[in-house]
Amino acid sequence: MANKRNNALLVVSAFCVSAVALYPGSASALTMGGTEVVMVDGDTDANLTVRLLSSGNTAPYTYGYFLNSGLSFQALSSVDARYFNNGDIIDFALYDGTRYYTLSGDEASADYSVTMSFNNPVTIGAPQLPGDSGAYYYNLNIVWNLPFSTVVSTNEYALNFINYGNDGIAPVPEPSMILLLGSGILGAGLWLKRKRA
Repeated sequence: MANKRNNALLVVSAFCVSAVALYPGSASALTMGGTEVVMVDGDTDANLTVRLLSSGNTAPYTYGYFLNSGLSFQALSSVDARYFNNGDIIDFALYDGTRYYTLSGDEASADYSVTMSFNNPVTIGAPQLPGDSGAYYYNLNIVWNLPFSTVVSTNEYALNFINYGNDGIAPVPEPSMILLLGSGILGAGLWLKRKRA
């Protein structure tokens, strides 16, 4: 009986340590490489939309996004505001007339990179995003580094929310992070099975 209790405590402890390690701190900004982002409606009302107000200038590039892994590029202007649905996955991009420089594509490309800084975490209210969305933020700053460009070497674009409560934006978990957590849980389970045998 003591062994079962100890094994259960070990599994719970491992899960808690993993959760703490993967949960971004609410007191500081989260900086990471390019990845798609998810819209989070943190209000408790029936309205499940998130309003995004974009600002800045990316000329000569066209700034926009791909919605939910779609193939249609939607352009955004510096004074354009869009409504997204809770849980929408957005892949922001710059377009130079021939090529799209997406957030998600920078890992597969050696000639450009994207850095994102999430600021001002939302700390009030529970997000209505299915599952555990972790921390989400009011602001996102995106920096595209296009070193080969003869026109512009670096573009920075700030995205801001007109906040009607607790709406925000969060990074989509990277597959490698999910794989790491999943392999850790699987390893703990196999270790317990082997120990019992």
